[in-house]
Amino acid sequence: MRDIFDTSTVVECTDNGKSITADVAEFRKGVYLTVVMNTVKVNMQYESKFDQYVGSMGGLEFISKGPRKLA
Repeated sequence: MRDIFDTSTVVECTDNGKSITADVAEFRKGVYLTVVMNTVKVNMQYESKFDQYVGSMGGLEFISKGPRKLA
C-alpha cells in the first residue's frame, strides 16, 4: 500500500526564523522534497542526522520536516 501525504508543508528559514506554508511539488520520503513558495521552487535534500529536509535559495537556508502523512 502506498502512503499518502499532505500537499503542503511548513518550511522555516534558518537565517531569519520565519516560517511559511509551502506547496509540495515533489516528495520522496527520506530522499528529497521540492516545495513552491511564492512561485519560487526550492529543492531540499533529506538530512538523516537531523531528520529533516534542507535546501537553499537566494543565499537563504530552508528546513522542513516534510509533509504530514494522511493515510
